[in-house]
Amino acid sequence: MTDGRTTSGWRSTSLAAIIGLILAVGSLFLPAVGALAVSGGAVVLGVLGRRQLKRDPSTGPAWVSLAAIIIGGFVFVSQAIILAVVYFAA
Repeated sequence: MTDGRTTSGWRSTSLAAIIGLILAVGSLFLPAVGALAVSGGAVVLGVLGRRQLKRDPSTGPAWVSLAAIIIGGFVFVSQAIILAVVYFAA
């Protein structure tokens, strides 16, 4: 009996986690407002990838979704601080 999974040994990484990681790294190169939006999306996709990993552990390594959450969260917080300082300093 099979359960529908492939037994080739490869683990398929969550597409949401991969896209979240790409967006998180890409947000490092954007200006403040764009980086804020893109990094927020990266955090959301990282969380979705993490939830999918908890539901089905065969969806790949956990570091991909964690990296998307950590990098996206860092960029989001740092850009939010920069925008708040600029906004309230004027």
